[in-house]
Amino acid sequence: MTHPTTAYEPAAKPLEKSSAEAQNTDATLRVANEDTAAPVSEKRTTEEVRQGHTGDHVRYILIASTAGVLFVFAILLALYIF
Repeated sequence: MTHPTTAYEPAAKPLEKSSAEAQNTDATLRVANEDTAAPVSEKRTTEEVRQGHTGDHVRYILIASTAGVLFVFAILLALYIF
């Protein structure tokens, strides 16, 4: 019975591209600066940096999950006592 080897095998080196292929790749990867510019400035004030992400209704998710855990604990306690 043979076992598969677990030895580390480094990945093969990528093949070098021909000059025509390299020029074609370079042409497709060029993007204008205005297309990649961030919608907001990169410089932020200290107050802006300290503010966290407040979306996604995190407060309500936390309340609902805490209430759910308390409900499950109450059921388990009721089953244990009775």
